This record gives sequence, structure tokens and C-alpha cells, in this order.
Amino acid sequence: MKRTIQIFLLLLSLSAFSQQDTQPIDFMVLTSEIDQFEQILLTAKELGSYGDFKIVLYGKNVTELLSPATEVLIIKAKKWNVKLSVCQMSLDMLKINHKAVPKQVEIVDNAFLYALQLKKAGYKTLNI
Repeated sequence: MKRTIQIFLLLLSLSAFSQQDTQPIDFMVLTSEIDQFEQILLTAKELGSYGDFKIVLYGKNVTELLSPATEVLIIKAKKWNVKLSVCQMSLDMLKINHKAVPKQVEIVDNAFLYALQLKKAGYKTLNI
């Protein structure tokens, strides 16, 4: 009987351990450098099977979101299940109409606060 309980506990702990290995790992990149966007996307593509991948853009370079060259990257992001966000404060500071932002890009109030909320929710931060 004692041996049966030990085996049961061993199997239970192995089951719990194997479930931990399959937990998704979510990643987030906070950046103001739109010229790194393509490299970040390639990283996201490679890490895509691990969980969510979010890119949060802020600063004066958010104007590049409106360029035709960036449109191709936004399409790739959608294809690779990468979620894009842009800082509303940056848009407002640069007087960019929110309606001009591509539909695939979520507008968040404050990029830094949003990044902290993601980190609190368990997202791993990748520094570029």
C-alpha cells in the first residue's frame, strides 16, 4: 500500500512537471526604433510557436507606421501572429490622426504603462 502511494505521488508530480513544460511563453518588445522592426519580426517568427509576441512602438518614429514600406512589415506581422501596438501619446504629440493608423495596429494610451502591464501579466521582455 505504501509503495502504491509513492508511485501515485511520483506519477502526479511527473504529470505536473510535464504540464509546466508546455506552458506558452509570451514575449514583448518595447521600441522606438522603427528601423529595427524587420529584425524584431524575424525574431518573432522564430519564437512564434512559444506563445504571444507583441511589439509596442513609441516615440517620434511612429510616423513611419504610415509609410508604404512599413505596410509590408505590418502584413508580415499579421501573417506571423505578431500583435502590434502604438503609443497614443506619441501619436498625439506628433499630431497623427488615429484613423490614419493601420487597422492591424492597436492604439494604447501609454506605451510604458502597457509594457509594465504585459510584464506583470507574465510577458518576457526582449531588449533590442
